[in-house]
Parts: sequence; structure tokens; C-alpha cells
Amino acid sequence: MTEALIQALSQPLSPACIPVLQAQGLGKRFQEGPLDVQVWQDLDLSVQAGDTLAIVGASGSGKSTLLHVLGGLEAPSEGQVWWAGQNWQQLNLVEQGRWRNQHLGFIYQFHHLLGELSALENVAMPLRIRRLSVAESNARAADMLHSVGLGQRLQHRPAELSGGERQRVAIARALVTQPACVLADEPTGNLDRTTATQVFDLMLGLAQQQATALVLVTHDEQLAQRCGQRAHLSAGHLVMA
Repeated sequence: MTEALIQALSQPLSPACIPVLQAQGLGKRFQEGPLDVQVWQDLDLSVQAGDTLAIVGASGSGKSTLLHVLGGLEAPSEGQVWWAGQNWQQLNLVEQGRWRNQHLGFIYQFHHLLGELSALENVAMPLRIRRLSVAESNARAADMLHSVGLGQRLQHRPAELSGGERQRVAIARALVTQPACVLADEPTGNLDRTTATQVFDLMLGLAQQQATALVLVTHDEQLAQRCGQRAHLSAGHLVMA
């Protein structure tokens, strides 16, 4: 990795580096023996800084797979993904990992918190990966947990929190690094309607405060309609609503 690229990956994305996310001609297929399944193809999208985009579609339409490809967790079969003008496929695995830590946040339907760690330690983890000090990481994590209404639950472990509280911790963890974009996979799918609305309000509000782009996949049309943009994934194609 060149010194220039290391410095670029370590710096916040400037407003000039937009769109934050761009994909062109994306396709994904799974092949195993005689099985050859085209999940989706010829997919294009563009997300500007601060945009909120909801991708909706039926179960099995490939929404989660799309989010994984956009986040670099899976490789596309065809097409290209750019983050702030950087072609993702041109980065090696180490560079991709650094980029994700510096500029991306992930939220899942199931929080994926580390059960042996407190809420504070879970939220501080991305900052510790950046090699920030324990004191600074914990201070930033505490501030973010206060922002999501969990200032009194810093030392509680996931098993000691409600489902909505665990998802708030997951949101705090995703946003504590002030990422350029958060990718959310059914972030309220495991919550009741009232809690889902509260969590979604919180997620939108914090993303707006930080000018963070938000891309989420959901089957919940009510929540999708509250995003600035909507797209439907159906029959292997993505159509903007």
C-alpha cells in the first residue's frame, strides 16, 4: 500500500468526493455444479453525501446480497463499485478493510454485538481498531451512547438490554466513527412496530446530524417511504421509485 493511499484512507471524505457510493452494471450470480442462478443484473445506483436510500423487495430477491456487495463483503460477478471515486475492485483486502473501518458503518437485523463486552466496549471497538487510545475510544463511545439514550447503560452487556436497546447500541457502534455512509440490513426487522419506529427515527436523526449517507434494505414499506429515495429490487432488476 502506498503512503499516499494510506493517508487518503485515513482522512475524512471531503464534500468534493461525491457521489459517496456509485455502482454500475452490477450483476451477481451463484454457480455450483449444474446450478447457475442469476440473482440480479445490470444494476446502477448513485448515492450522494447525506442521501437516504431504501431498497425494498420480496424475501429472496437479493437485497442483503446487494448490500454485501456494495460494502465489499462479497464480490460482484459483473460491474464495478466506487466509494468516493475509488474503484473498490482495485483495492487489496487490507486496503478494503481499512476503508470500511474509516468510512463505512454497518447495521444488521440482528445486532451482532459481542456478548462478553459492555455496551461501551462494543461501541468503542471500531475506534480501538483504528488504534485510538482506550481513553479516547471510551469517551467517544460514551458520547454516542448518550446520543442514543443509553447513557445509563454503558456497562450493561447485551444480554442485560432489551431488543430495542441492543439495536441502539448497534446504531451507536455504526455511527461512532462518523462514517461517510451506513449500510443497514433490515435494521428494524426484529423489533415490534413501536420500537422499530423509535429506532428508525433515531437512526435517521443521527445520520442527518452527521451528514452520513444511509442505504438500507427493508421489507417495511412504511419505513422506506420516509427515506429520501426508494428503489425496488424485483425480477433481478433495481428500479428507482
